Amino acid sequence: MADVPPYEYDSSKSYAVVAFNPSLGDCRWGDIEKAGNEIKERLGALGRPAFLLDLTRLEFMGSSVVALIVKLWKAVQERDGQMVVVNNSSMIGEVLEIAGLTRVWTVVDSHEEAEQLLGVKTFTAASPMAIFFLAVLGWVAAAGTLFFVLAPKKQLLEIDPQMAQMIAYTCGGVAVIAGLVATFRDRGVWRLLGILLVIVAAGVTAAEALGRVPNF
Repeated sequence: MADVPPYEYDSSKSYAVVAFNPSLGDCRWGDIEKAGNEIKERLGALGRPAFLLDLTRLEFMGSSVVALIVKLWKAVQERDGQMVVVNNSSMIGEVLEIAGLTRVWTVVDSHEEAEQLLGVKTFTAASPMAIFFLAVLGWVAAAGTLFFVLAPKKQLLEIDPQMAQMIAYTCGGVAVIAGLVATFRDRGVWRLLGILLVIVAAGVTAAEALGRVPNF
């Protein structure tokens, strides 16, 4: 079994996440100092760092780990950055309180609270009715795209072709947007329908724009 690293670092979001693993408590001071320098270097690459420090995996926290966090906090302060600590352990919380750090650091119970304090905008879960309405809107718009792309050639000759094309593009755009929103916000079958909607709407709209739609 591979050794578990003392920490995990993720900067894929608009802020960095540093999560301490339980193995950090078993490290020698030299290894902890090395980990601190690595994290400092990574945070320094962010310019004005904003990061979430996750302590929820720790089973205990000695003075060396506390000193490491202080080191990171000072490095962030020097760059006018922001650090929010996530902890849900009463034992870890007691260590921070005894050290007087809860009066200096912002400590919360969850990632969601930390994201709010870091100014991260997150999507709220959509209600089933909103998901259904968005799906209906998207597929109606996709149907409108097909109708105004194909029908005017044979059945709606009285409609100006340019107007029909403009309506088709508008419906296609609405369908693509609805599909993208469903793709990134929804899950399961609604997400699959969103992906399918994007493919259908974008395909038909692109075909019309390129003049690839057959005349009927």
